[in-house]
Amino acid sequence: MIEFSRATAPKKILDVGCGIGGTSRILAKKFPDAQVTGITLSPEQVQRATQLAKDAGISNAEFKVVNALAMDFPDNTFDLVWGCESGEHMPDKKKYIEEMARVLAPGGRMAVATWCERDPTPPFSRQERLDLDFVYAEWSHPYFISLGRYKEHMLGTDVLVDVETQDWTEQTLPSWRHSIWVGVWSPWYWLKQCLQRPAAFPGFLREVYTLEKYHQGMKSGLLVYGMMRATKK
Repeated sequence: MIEFSRATAPKKILDVGCGIGGTSRILAKKFPDAQVTGITLSPEQVQRATQLAKDAGISNAEFKVVNALAMDFPDNTFDLVWGCESGEHMPDKKKYIEEMARVLAPGGRMAVATWCERDPTPPFSRQERLDLDFVYAEWSHPYFISLGRYKEHMLGTDVLVDVETQDWTEQTLPSWRHSIWVGVWSPWYWLKQCLQRPAAFPGFLREVYTLEKYHQGMKSGLLVYGMMRATKK
């Protein structure tokens, strides 16, 4: 994704929806002269991300509680704005793109990876809609949109140029079942959780089932792993 972004030597990087800072730490290591800022709605994630960066000896990454749809950063602040699997969590995809474009500096790069629905033509069947709604409910996602609609949102900002999208479904498809096998072959965490809290076991089974449903959705073309990049005028 870093290569895809075409970023060379950014000095200020924003990781939108950073979680516990995994991609922020990768970016901080890749660009040691840059200052990386990761944002999330969760104070607990900020605390955990800060500790993990400290444990890894990373001093050029910081984490803040910030709403990605109403960021308090000034316009034209960051040389690289990065969103890795955060768009699917956003209740307003258009605002998500607009805010990232706003804080991106002129000449800066934007790179986004996100889960998408297929293009809505032909219309979704009733079963397809049920399958999508199941995934949204299980993983608490508001909704997905198509990769084409994301491109429309990027072009609609009137400040992003060289907008390009790519479908990386084939490249990422193996990861869903791999996630299941990790739980099967390295079950110690789940075994411990289930011994301490037996009620956790049904949750583990539901997660396995949802991962498989997601795999099938990707394989059938209902779901798409979307990549996007652009440059600000």
